[in-house]
Amino acid sequence: MAIDTLTMTNFRNISQEQMQFSPNLNVIVGDNGSGKTSILEALYLLGFGRSFRSSRIRQVVQHQQPQLVLFAQANQHRIGLCKQISGETQLRIDGETVRTQAELSKILPVQLIHPEGYSVVNGSPRYRRAYLDWGVFHEEQQFQALMHRYKRLLKQRNALLKQRASYQQLSIWDRELVTQAESIRQMRQAYFAQLVPEIQQIAEDFLPEYRFEFNLYHGWNHDSSLAEILEQNYEREKQMGFTLAGAHKADIRIKTEQGNAAETISRGQLKLLVCALLLAQGQHTYRVLNKPTIYLIDDFAAELDPTKRALLAQYLQRNSAQVFITAIEPQILEGFDLTDSCLFHVKQGNITQQ
Repeated sequence: MAIDTLTMTNFRNISQEQMQFSPNLNVIVGDNGSGKTSILEALYLLGFGRSFRSSRIRQVVQHQQPQLVLFAQANQHRIGLCKQISGETQLRIDGETVRTQAELSKILPVQLIHPEGYSVVNGSPRYRRAYLDWGVFHEEQQFQALMHRYKRLLKQRNALLKQRASYQQLSIWDRELVTQAESIRQMRQAYFAQLVPEIQQIAEDFLPEYRFEFNLYHGWNHDSSLAEILEQNYEREKQMGFTLAGAHKADIRIKTEQGNAAETISRGQLKLLVCALLLAQGQHTYRVLNKPTIYLIDDFAAELDPTKRALLAQYLQRNSAQVFITAIEPQILEGFDLTDSCLFHVKQGNITQQ
């Protein structure tokens, strides 16, 4: 799935712009603060329903405007998103209103390589769960419904814990919670087992000086059943007011021979490891579903020497991926196949195609 055109209205410092993209490589150049990252942000917003730069929609909507509107043509689909400063969101696909962001996300499998995205390695477990669940979401039709059901059950259980309910009251919810958690565990495990060899191969190409180990923690000690653990933890959880074990505590543990990867590799190596994780997902999704990934790379050249940039460029343009990169100048394009590529220049929110 490639994005053919994008129309932005009242998006940050961009009042009204329409862009026509290449299905392969799109390069966006401009000075710092010119608005080039806003284009990536708009594409990300379509794919995820939120910004990667701000949690407040008022900061994304252009000053003194009531709303922003994004419209994209993606192959056979017409996709629209409107966000008002009041918080209301409207989503449309092919002229029809849709209820959930997941329906847009299925059409636009977007991955972001950005300093904020390094958290998948050096951040809290929730970032690695989000990484894992992105892949399962695109491959398993039932996964979204399972997660929705699990989160509702977890919310109810935590409310009962705060009320200091008896374990007998909790056990009614626990049976269903355990069933949902086990289904989620199985889907995650099956996906992760297939993905790891692809991550290791790309990580070896990018960082041959390290041997990485990737292990999936399901959110509870698998030597015991989750039902037993929930019962054993009841008194402690009642004091704390929340559930300590379950699918919501899953994590991917990444290690080198020296220990935790986040503590043993440099900033540049961290970027390459994040790239390996995201490229492996895109490669796997294409191999299994024949579904290309859309890659958004902010400040492509940062922290990478020319050799690593060329290697990353080669990987990015595999598997029919559509690539969007930002840079201060176009000289970083060495290593890319520029056949059927587009170059855009951004200056003070105005975009020209060159």
